[in-house]
Amino acid sequence: MKKKQLNLTSGPILRTLSELALPIMASSFLSTAYNITDMAWIGMLGSKAVAGVGVGGMYVWLSQGLSSLARMGGQVNMAHSLGRGDQKTAAGFAQAALQLTILFSHFCYLDQYVIYEFRCCNFFALNDAETYNSARIYMRITCGLILFSFLSQVLTGLFTAQGDSKTPLKANFFGLILNMILDPLLVLGVGPFPRLEVVGAAVATVTAQIIVLLILVAEILRDHGEAN
Repeated sequence: MKKKQLNLTSGPILRTLSELALPIMASSFLSTAYNITDMAWIGMLGSKAVAGVGVGGMYVWLSQGLSSLARMGGQVNMAHSLGRGDQKTAAGFAQAALQLTILFSHFCYLDQYVIYEFRCCNFFALNDAETYNSARIYMRITCGLILFSFLSQVLTGLFTAQGDSKTPLKANFFGLILNMILDPLLVLGVGPFPRLEVVGAAVATVTAQIIVLLILVAEILRDHGEAN
């Protein structure tokens, strides 16, 4: 991926770091806001649905550590390579980070079946059938399609490594707005939309994550086209 880089080695230190860091902080807040939005609307379905989504969301949150391995490794090494002016090595680190992300996402998808049935639910003592079913449904959808979330996070890191933290912020902001719109429509079944409840919350979140990924990929393709 090729992107116009922000020169972090010249100019006022405070302003340069602020321009890079503030969008990163805002993007992290937006990522947290996805779960808050889901829980806000799920709360209208009752305490059992909230408990189920909370348990399912906990595993999704823990799985983010896998994507962080690829993201941080790729981001730091890519930034070092770009600082040395070594574009080829930087591209190699970016490619390796994306490959690891795809591998980790498949591991997470397969592992969640084992963890859910034998460890996760036993740990939280989900004895209520409705709560258990809500957790299972939410986790199966969000973890089954977690590849899109993982890729979005890693691409965010790779953009940041090039000094561009504003593009991921814009993409994540658009995704959050979309999630906020889809949640009430799909959870409660507003207008022509069916009432999907917990399924709707999971579908809304995954759909927003897919859109964020598509925006980031479109930006990469646009910059690649301009470079050529």
